[in-house]
Amino acid sequence: MKTFTDLGLPAPLLQAVDGLGFTEPMPIQAQAIPALLPENPPDCVALAATGTGKTCAYGLPLLAHTCASAAQVQSLILAPTRELCLQIGEELARFAKHLPEIKVVACYGGAPIGQQMLRLQRGAQVVVATPGRLCDLIRREAISLDAVRICVLDEADEMLNLGFRDELTFILEATPEAASMWLFSATMPPEVERIAQTYISDPLEITVGTRNETQANIVHHAYAVAEHNRYSALRRVIDFVPEMYGLVFCRTRVDTQKLSESLMHDGVYAEALHGDLSQAQRDAVMRKFREKAVRILVATDVAARGLDVEDITHVIHYHLPDDPAVYTHRSGRTARAGKSGVSIALVTPREKARLRLIERICGMRFEQRSIPTADEVRQKHVFWLAEQVHQVTEINPAIQTLLPAVTPLISGLSPEAVLARVLQLRLSGLMEAYEDAGDLNPATNLSREAREAAFGERQRIMIRVGRLDRLKEGAVVRLTCERAGIKATDIGAIDIKREFAFFDVRAEYGRRVLSALSGAEFDGRPLEPKFVDPSEDLHGRKGGKTAHKPFSKGKKPFVTKRRNGKPPRKSGASDSKPSRKKGKTE
Repeated sequence: MKTFTDLGLPAPLLQAVDGLGFTEPMPIQAQAIPALLPENPPDCVALAATGTGKTCAYGLPLLAHTCASAAQVQSLILAPTRELCLQIGEELARFAKHLPEIKVVACYGGAPIGQQMLRLQRGAQVVVATPGRLCDLIRREAISLDAVRICVLDEADEMLNLGFRDELTFILEATPEAASMWLFSATMPPEVERIAQTYISDPLEITVGTRNETQANIVHHAYAVAEHNRYSALRRVIDFVPEMYGLVFCRTRVDTQKLSESLMHDGVYAEALHGDLSQAQRDAVMRKFREKAVRILVATDVAARGLDVEDITHVIHYHLPDDPAVYTHRSGRTARAGKSGVSIALVTPREKARLRLIERICGMRFEQRSIPTADEVRQKHVFWLAEQVHQVTEINPAIQTLLPAVTPLISGLSPEAVLARVLQLRLSGLMEAYEDAGDLNPATNLSREAREAAFGERQRIMIRVGRLDRLKEGAVVRLTCERAGIKATDIGAIDIKREFAFFDVRAEYGRRVLSALSGAEFDGRPLEPKFVDPSEDLHGRKGGKTAHKPFSKGKKPFVTKRRNGKPPRKSGASDSKPSRKKGKTE
């Protein structure tokens, strides 16, 4: 078994590594460090999953090549985001603890450029920068790359995903041809290969695992959910793991903000991280998350690029990514530095094909899991709290002092009764939240009649918005739950037509929902809810005939006319909605 001592590092760096508690190098470090230490280091392309120690793999050789007596920029590291830039700078500073003459400066957007220019003027041998800010510094002649001996592209795939192609080209052309180019990445898409072919000659290739492969110490779980139960399923999964310290990925900024607010409303300490936050807000959110004052961080892919936080136990994909390579980056936020982690995907029936594609490209398999039942969640919390009590080995002296005064108050209670009361005080909110919670697992193996019987008595409601208004099942559930104060499990089948929609609610909530939705709008259009016959199917048919007609007698249905002899544009082809006539329903 190799140790860092066997890799040929200088004594000051070994001393720093030992002080940080590193003993056995990770695979990427064991391969890259000896190969990059020679006096004339080769160009290098290294592929390894996110969180496998790439910063240490290039950072230690880079510092070993740095001349402390020369106060000019000798090493340049490019990173895609502010967070990663800061993290690399802090980590290199820890590695250089016993090399006090070496100065590391981080330059990134969102911070005053004047302060960064001042630090560069005072002298720096190593610069860590985001591409956009470095281009600004070069144009202002605040930095010279003439003496750069080593240029590192960290997370090159993410830099290209963020649109830094032109900035990278500008920087690499300003870098001396003699400089060694080290490219470290988790995946190797065609754009990164083109960069490597253009600027890297005869590179040393290091691959840990296979391209786009996820880490072996991450387990992957998939939960089948109905679209209208997506949020309820997320709550159930989070509540089932009381010790979860996790990251939840959403597709859009709006979804991120709404989801974090919903979690906070339901008693889960959560914060949102997205592109609309200022740098000060972003720093405040990350500080609370790192200090674990926030249990769940809800983020978009762009906002979480380069995020490196230790001890994240779970990554939850509230929405699956369109690009399988993004799944590798997302799941790599857990299981950092050799630890284990869990990656959870919430998958609707329409997303099954995308799940299979991720499995094929990332070389892994999802373990299909059932959404925990309410009884399982309650039981898990009771046992977890009891275990927490059992693990307490030392009692605070102040509590010991107060025990004689408190003991008479509970002297008539048995130990079981005391424990039951403690559990009641701590878990009363959870118990109440799951008192009437139903099973969220899709009943795919049941007949339609069996599913309807399980739902119970129902009331069918029709609303006057549909596919033309870009109405989705999730919007029906959110509107109904928010305005009527019911749960997603109280909503049954949903059927969205071109210009109107039907959905079922439990019979006891029918009038409440109808009243709550009266006067409500969806994207500026009134819902105009009304009860319809529950005996009719969701396609509006009874006895084989259409029972619901979207237009009154004598009125022709709306037809988009041709303009200039061209066929009508498809719905969704532009941001403007097609106009339509509104008739009465018979």
